[in-house]
Amino acid sequence: MTTRARHLVSLLLAISLVALAACTATTPTTAGTSATTGAKEATTGDIGSTRLVAIITAIGALGTAAFALVDATKAFWGGVSNFGLPGLLDTAARFSAALDRALGTNKGKAEWRRVVRSHWINGRPRDEQKAIVKSLIRLGLDPDTAGALAKAGHVAPDALKAAAEKLHKGGVLTEIDLNVLGRLDASVEAQLDAAFDRADQLYRNVSRVFAGVFSIGLAYLATWALGLDRWALALVVGLLAVPLAPIAKDLASSLQAAAAAMRAAK
Repeated sequence: MTTRARHLVSLLLAISLVALAACTATTPTTAGTSATTGAKEATTGDIGSTRLVAIITAIGALGTAAFALVDATKAFWGGVSNFGLPGLLDTAARFSAALDRALGTNKGKAEWRRVVRSHWINGRPRDEQKAIVKSLIRLGLDPDTAGALAKAGHVAPDALKAAAEKLHKGGVLTEIDLNVLGRLDASVEAQLDAAFDRADQLYRNVSRVFAGVFSIGLAYLATWALGLDRWALALVVGLLAVPLAPIAKDLASSLQAAAAAMRAAK
């Protein structure tokens, strides 16, 4: 394990320890015989709200740490980013005749597959990825690939072949040619949109599942490191950490504002 990886593990364990410690800590009490009953109640309320905010913040930090571990898997052959990619490649393969003509092969493998995978793994903006695929399809459009493209794009083969011949020879495109090319672009756009929607959804869902597994694992590890016998609590904390992480800061701020408003109203 590299030094950076060891530091990351140490940081995540520390966050887990803080989360479990915050959830299992006993509520401190205030002393002082001269304080009035109202002052004691106000102090107890302050302590309770402060502790609740600390617990929410710690659990949210645990969820953030779990997501960081999920993101770290991308260092290993793409990690979690590989989920959703097969469906995207299958959709793009419908236009493989043009894509192969545009980029050719490298060591016996279709180069366009490497290009699509590289942009997806790197997290390039979706619109840019679609634009690249569409540009490659247009680049590979010629009289030889027009038939296969017409079938994949559900346009008239003869009309697309005529337009492809004019593009290949640098001829002037007629209204019919522009129409068939526009219909092809619309079909490619719709199919790629659907493919990216499915790929994004699968990637997000799998990422949440992995984050939940990492979160529960970190919570159990922290429970063991603290010498606690609160395994059920660790499971609850681990399960809550992932959905709570994106809203933990806002929720804690809201609780603090509500507590301040209640104190002001007394």
